[in-house]
Amino acid sequence: MNISKIDDLICPFCHNKLILNDNLLECSKCKKEYKIIDGIPSFNQKNEYWCNVEKDKMDYLNKKSRETGDWLSVAKEVIPEYLGHIEPFDRADAQYIWPISANARILDAGSMWGGVTLPVAQHCGEIYAVDKTIETLTFLKIRAEQMGFKNVHTVVSPLQNLPFPDDFFDLVVLNGVLEWVAFDQPVVLVNHWGKKRDDTSPQYSKNPRQMQVDVLSELRRIIKPGGHIFVAIENSIGYQYLAGLPDDHVNLKYVSFLPRFMANIITKKKLNCDYRTYTYSLSGYKSLLKDGGYNDLVFYGAFPHYISPSEIIPIKLIKDWKKQVLPLESPLAPSYAKILARIFPANLLKSLSPSFMIIGKKGESEVPEEPRIIRLIKKIGLIDEDEFNIDVIKVAGRKGNFHSVNMLINIHSSDTKYFCKICRNEKYADILLNEARNLEKANSLLEGTEISSNIPNLLYSGEVEGITIEVMTFIEGYYTDIGSHTSLDSSNLKKLDVDIRNSIEFLVKYQKSTHVKDVDMHTHLSSLLDEYVGILDKNGDLPSEISLKIDDLRNEILSLGAVLIPLCAVHGDFDFYHNILFSDEGVNAIDFEHFELEGLPFLDLATLIFNPILMNDSFNNSDMDLMDFMDKHNISSYVTDWLRLYSKLSGIDIEVVNLFVRLASLEQKTKIYPYFRNPFSFPMYKNKNFLQLLSLKFDSKE
Repeated sequence: MNISKIDDLICPFCHNKLILNDNLLECSKCKKEYKIIDGIPSFNQKNEYWCNVEKDKMDYLNKKSRETGDWLSVAKEVIPEYLGHIEPFDRADAQYIWPISANARILDAGSMWGGVTLPVAQHCGEIYAVDKTIETLTFLKIRAEQMGFKNVHTVVSPLQNLPFPDDFFDLVVLNGVLEWVAFDQPVVLVNHWGKKRDDTSPQYSKNPRQMQVDVLSELRRIIKPGGHIFVAIENSIGYQYLAGLPDDHVNLKYVSFLPRFMANIITKKKLNCDYRTYTYSLSGYKSLLKDGGYNDLVFYGAFPHYISPSEIIPIKLIKDWKKQVLPLESPLAPSYAKILARIFPANLLKSLSPSFMIIGKKGESEVPEEPRIIRLIKKIGLIDEDEFNIDVIKVAGRKGNFHSVNMLINIHSSDTKYFCKICRNEKYADILLNEARNLEKANSLLEGTEISSNIPNLLYSGEVEGITIEVMTFIEGYYTDIGSHTSLDSSNLKKLDVDIRNSIEFLVKYQKSTHVKDVDMHTHLSSLLDEYVGILDKNGDLPSEISLKIDDLRNEILSLGAVLIPLCAVHGDFDFYHNILFSDEGVNAIDFEHFELEGLPFLDLATLIFNPILMNDSFNNSDMDLMDFMDKHNISSYVTDWLRLYSKLSGIDIEVVNLFVRLASLEQKTKIYPYFRNPFSFPMYKNKNFLQLLSLKFDSKE
């Protein structure tokens, strides 16, 4: 923190100016002194340590991170089990529903390692990270410096008395913190999680709720008039607790449902500490925030947890998202929980959401506050400035810093829906821009065809206020019911058969609409096989077994007569579980990040047919070879029928179609995957699967 930022700080007790004196800050009035430790002002009145790991390990982590200049590598070595708390930017996906602008001044209150601080830093004016543990703040400061963030300022302070002037911040963030402010004991997760403490509980002068209100009031003091607070926290009666998961703060079942005095008796007996990590229900949070002085409260449900939510949904809409937010298919869910989920009344979901995200305002206004993403879309002209009847929903997408944050924008007055992808980490903005270019090409190729409306239409891509976004029309639809946890019995295979047949019909239309040219099969495939062999050899993936299988495929191709095969656009990831949606209007394809203008038609066909098999738990949990597994479950006969259908609709000779999976597996294995996509996330790429797919032969002739 530079001198100008120190000049912004005040004495947290008498609110007077501080004077810098050597390595101390001295209050000009009450003369209290505050240390500056490693460049971080510290306003702690006692030594406090709250962390997942022990202090010695944090000290070592900080020392090695400084010495090497590579915090990430050191964290992978020293605390790999907590990397998911630190490195992923998806912990701050909610920032796009915050009502802030590009120059906002933000406080991350209780920032710990900076899981929220640093993702937010890329899209705001400046952000202050406050925590009462100097070791974690030091690590955050090191990370910020090594990642090039110059707008991150670290301050050690408890939240009850903060060293900031009145009306200072546009937004204050309390992400998983409010429930802890009334618990005044050291917490080292590795030592204390669910274990009895040796130390004696301190004597408290206030009950937990009052301490929470006091902190909320102190935070309100430093928020600008018209500014906001953002609270992310568990629901005390969330359905995860109903299903038997333990309380996130004491690791005991059902305590959050109990009267406070009963919960306190249990934690005193089992953990030797008071029950002070209060969470509340929906109505409880409304009361708590209002007592803290906040108005215009906006509630979202966060699923499955606020820490890294797949879905963030306005509470009034949660009833419409039952299928997406209840874990019906999870293998970890007890059988009774799955049954309860199916009969669960959708109208109760808002009250039993596992977590809440709450936005409160300091002061009142007649004009509704807008999520930032809405203001950005208005700025590019896709929404009228005077339109306020809009809902924003974060929908499920891939995690990881190079993937996008996916938002559904619902404009009620015009019944218009947009699908917006936001660059999660601007370091990887080219990924999103490349996908937009691919979609634009696909739109152009399919314009005027009968399936032009079955893919999204690109409306905008570019940078607004430093945020890279892609906006497209929203494709209504649903994914197949045949999930990876679904047993492949006769009933489910019949459902799968219908879905694949419908998808094949769409795929053939897509391929014919994007047809580039016909090529001689012998010449083209011979050249491709040479290319595949070269890549496999270079990568060290060409043992004699695979080499022999490729030679066998080459000979089989040469044995066929002179045949022309079509080249067309390739979706590249034509997969049930991510990129194919079903609706009353037919099959729809989304996500064009792996789109290519020209290629063989077989990769999309192979992905469609084999991903549901290769990703199925029944196959992955068995020791059977793929062909034996398919024969046992009668899948082979379905595959031959699907190939006949594809041959009939596409006009490609069935003897050529019978080669599809071997050619596709080679193509998948030798592709260059851009933008850090893990190739093993493609089921056909995995070594075991690749070897078996390269052995598959079909005779689909009638």
